[in-house]
Amino acid sequence: MPMRRRIPSITALLCFEAAAKAEGFVRAAETMNITQSAVSRQIQQLEAFVGQSLFTRSKQRVKLTAAGKSLLAELSPLLENLELAILKTKSHNSAEGTLNIGVYPTLGSRWLMPLIMGPEADRIRHLLNLVTYLQNSEIDPSLVDLAIAQGDGRWSGYRADHLMSETLVVVGSPNQFPEPLRDQDSLLEHRILQHSTRPQSWQIWFNEQGLRLSRRIIGPMFSQFDMLIDATRNGHGIAIIPEILVRSELRQGSLVKVHPYEAITNSAYFLLTPEAKVGVVRIERIRKWLLTHLRTEKRH
Repeated sequence: MPMRRRIPSITALLCFEAAAKAEGFVRAAETMNITQSAVSRQIQQLEAFVGQSLFTRSKQRVKLTAAGKSLLAELSPLLENLELAILKTKSHNSAEGTLNIGVYPTLGSRWLMPLIMGPEADRIRHLLNLVTYLQNSEIDPSLVDLAIAQGDGRWSGYRADHLMSETLVVVGSPNQFPEPLRDQDSLLEHRILQHSTRPQSWQIWFNEQGLRLSRRIIGPMFSQFDMLIDATRNGHGIAIIPEILVRSELRQGSLVKVHPYEAITNSAYFLLTPEAKVGVVRIERIRKWLLTHLRTEKRH
C-alpha cells in the first residue's frame, strides 16, 4: 500500500506564500479572497505542521523568520510548477482557446505580426495574443505558451527549435549613402547609432570579417530597435541592425546597406516552448505551423 504524503494543505501553503510576499495578513487575505482570520489560522496550522515559527509578528506587519525564508525559496517554484501542470492538464487535448506568443516588440511588429495576420494564417489568427519583452530574462513561462528569443541555443526549462540565423547589416539613409562604402574603417568616420542591449554589434561585425575594430564605438543609444531604425532612416547616423528587422525598408529603399558585408553571427532566433507545456495540442499545432512556414520560406 503506498504511503500517504506528509504535506500540509495547499490552502495553507498558498496563504503562507501570499502573506510572505505581501508582508502582511490583510493583503494576503485580499489576494486569497478570504478573511484575515482565516489566513492567520491557516498559517498557524502550517507552523504547527512544520514545528517552526515562519513569521515574526508585529501590529503593523509580519516578517519571515529564517525558516520562513527557506520555505518560501523552496515553495514558490513548486507552486508555480504545480499551477503549470494543472493548466497543461486542463488544456491538453483542446485545440481551441487563446495562445500567448512572447516576442521582442520590433520583431513582433515587423516580422511576426505580418506572418500571423497573412492569408496563410486565416485559421489560427484569432487564437493568438502577443506578449512582449525587451530582454530574455523577462520571458515568463507561466505567461507564454511559445516565445521567440535570440541567443546561443542554451535554454534551460524550454524546448528550443532553431528558427533562423541572425544576419547583421550596416544601414543608413539613401540620401547620405547613394553608393555603399567599401572600406570598413571609413564607416567609423560617421555618426554611429547603437542599441543599448546590443553594444557588441560593431565588434561582432568586424570580427566576422577577420578584422580588428580600430577604436571604441561611441554614439547615441536606443532601447528599442524601432527607435533606432527611425533615427537611421531619418539620416541621424548609421547603425548595425539585424537584417530581418529592416528587410522591408531595404526592399522599399528607405534604408540602404552602407557596406555590402552581411555578418552571420553565432547567435540565432529560437522558438521556445516551456517544458511544462510541451505536448499541448494547440501549442504543438502553432509550433508546427511556424516551423513549416519558415522551412518553406528558406527554400524560396
